[in-house]
Amino acid sequence: MPSFDVSINIWTLLILVFGAALLGFAGRSRQLARKNRNIAELEKEMIQAHAELLEMQKDYCEMELRLKDVSPPPVIPIKSGQKQDPAPKPLSNRSDVQKDRPTGTA
Repeated sequence: MPSFDVSINIWTLLILVFGAALLGFAGRSRQLARKNRNIAELEKEMIQAHAELLEMQKDYCEMELRLKDVSPPPVIPIKSGQKQDPAPKPLSNRSDVQKDRPTGTA
């Protein structure tokens, strides 16, 4: 039966452990750098979106102030284009109503 003789020097073992740790740290630091870059990009987008909202709110408030300064408010009445019914004439007494009422006889 063949037997293998494996002898590892202490220096070789230390170099292997140190190399594995260095490789692990390098991979993790690259992962963290990518995550931080993505976070910074998302924060930049959020700040830009909030700035746009604040600018629109500022424009809206300025427009409101300008409309308050206008003496007659720009309101268009709904019934402006329709004809108004004449006021009904008051009835003087009951005999006028009875004269105008149809009797139903022919």
